[in-house]
This record gives sequence, structure tokens and C-alpha cells, in this order.
Amino acid sequence: MTDPLLDRTRAVIERIAGRDRTPASCGADTPLGDGQWLDSVELVEVMVACETEFGVMFDETGELAAGAFDTLGTLTRMIRAKLDTRTSS
Repeated sequence: MTDPLLDRTRAVIERIAGRDRTPASCGADTPLGDGQWLDSVELVEVMVACETEFGVMFDETGELAAGAFDTLGTLTRMIRAKLDTRTSS
């Protein structure tokens, strides 16, 4: 079963990095940083693009340190939590 939010998040990242740099077997456990997929500047660009795409805001210091941008799955879970919080308010 596919996760539409994970697919949308991956699409945002692909717009930043380019489809040719997306790992062939990209899934929730795919690391985002450490130069494997994205460099540090691209991670910031992804953060800003996700804020725009999903209408959420990230706390750069706290969420980067907490690992929200470690993998495609952790980023998707953080976005989902922010969307859930926004809709339940």
C-alpha cells in the first residue's frame, strides 16, 4: 500500500535534487542527508519547499537536531504530525 503523503514528500525532494539523483529503491528508510541524496544546502531547500507545499512550519534547530530530516520516512511523519495538529486545532 502506498502512502500518498510519502509520495508527495518524495516529489518535493525530487524537484530540489532532480530525479536523476533519487535513489532507485527510494522508500521510507532512504537517508536524506550526509551527501547520499541531499547535501546540507539542499536539506534547507527541502525544508522551505515542504513548508510551502504542505503549509507547515519547521523549527529548524529542534527538528533538525531531533532527526526529522534523517530519512524520507521521518520527514513524512513530521509533516503528517504537523498536518494532524493543524487540523485538530
